[in-house]
Amino acid sequence: MQLAGSTSSGTRLSALEALPRLAVAVLQHLIAYGELLCEEGTEAAARLRRGIIGFALAALASFIAVELACLWIIAATWDGPNRLTAVGALCVGFALVAVICSAYASGARAAGGGKSFQRVREEWRADMQALAALDPTLTGSSGPAGASGGHSVE
Repeated sequence: MQLAGSTSSGTRLSALEALPRLAVAVLQHLIAYGELLCEEGTEAAARLRRGIIGFALAALASFIAVELACLWIIAATWDGPNRLTAVGALCVGFALVAVICSAYASGARAAGGGKSFQRVREEWRADMQALAALDPTLTGSSGPAGASGGHSVE
């Protein structure tokens, strides 16, 4: 198998002759992929953590709002000038907290932008296209402009 690289004399390098240079390039790409995966993993974890915290707070506030709504109904049957107002204000306050927490949790999905690990997909696709341009047999594609056959990351 011949690679597109050439020596100073103009002859093409065999795959075995080009292996030392390819090994360094492959290692550099593997290190870069590791760094990218770590960075995007941290971002995905932060989005997940924000969603979980928002959902937990919304669930807790909703539970308290339901409890206070029941208490409000019971208090409405008793005599007392301010009891109903106080319980109603607490119920509305916790319901408002539940709505704010739900908006916060849904904002975590919107703030995330595209799919998780989108940059890794883009880098992988670019590397596969660069490899296909060098030698289509390395990626299994039919030509330099073809997509990486069997190696697609979607």
